[in-house]
Amino acid sequence: MANRFYTIMIVPENAQKPRQYHVPAWSIRITLILLPILFLLAVTILLDYRYIASQVSENRDLQTENRKLRQDVQLYQSRLDSMESSLERIENFSSRLKMITNLMDRDALSQQVESSPLPSSVIASSASSTKSSNPVEINFEQLTNRSYALEQNLHGLYELLSDQRSFLNALPTKKPADGVFTSGFGVRVSPMGDGVEKIHEGLDIAASIGTPIHAPAAGTIVFAGKKSGYGQIVMMDHGYGLETWYGHTSRVLVKPGQKVKRGQIIALVGNSGRSTGAHVHYEVHVNGIPVDPINYILEN
Repeated sequence: MANRFYTIMIVPENAQKPRQYHVPAWSIRITLILLPILFLLAVTILLDYRYIASQVSENRDLQTENRKLRQDVQLYQSRLDSMESSLERIENFSSRLKMITNLMDRDALSQQVESSPLPSSVIASSASSTKSSNPVEINFEQLTNRSYALEQNLHGLYELLSDQRSFLNALPTKKPADGVFTSGFGVRVSPMGDGVEKIHEGLDIAASIGTPIHAPAAGTIVFAGKKSGYGQIVMMDHGYGLETWYGHTSRVLVKPGQKVKRGQIIALVGNSGRSTGAHVHYEVHVNGIPVDPINYILEN
């Protein structure tokens, strides 16, 4: 009959009595079976831990890379917005030049401006590329070169216009007074408090009383005095069908028939006539029809 117990004896080095332990045979067999299983389980757990640790490290690296990519996208988007803003400014400059060439009635110059690549097309192409591709892959250098070439082309046209000195001198391209634009050209509710909508035929520039009003272009004074609603007003003829008005002045410094140069002081800002505060009411007329003066102001 097989042994039902195994005896384990422990003999100390000193003279103490040996110790004996009786272990059932079945527990030894079970231990021999469990040891390999426990060893395999330990190895499996160790391998899983190393795999999970490597995944955590990789995820941490991916999170760092994603943060950097988001920062790069924000940087490129900021640069793209800046370029689009610059292109919009050039587009505005282009539209004013085209308006000037139409006044000149010179087909060659008009065709040159019309054949120039408009900034709107550049912006549209850049916007479509932003939607269809990764913003990181946008060719900013190409976009910058196109905007620079366009600006150089427009300034070249402006220099070409500069050769026509008599006409250029007649263009009211300068802001007549230092101040803040408070009311633009178009339909508005009357500021006099009657609630009536009226067409505002000019541009209001608010400034303190006594601020100099400069001639935005060379011309001849055709009227200097009082006019109903305008208070003290100066009217100037620039030729080529162009005429400018300056209303609500506090003092007129020119006389009818007097020729003035661009930048010459012609009056002082005031609050005369039908006015709610110190400002100059500035109008531009083309062949007797009021137009938006802002379209003629080429300076920023």
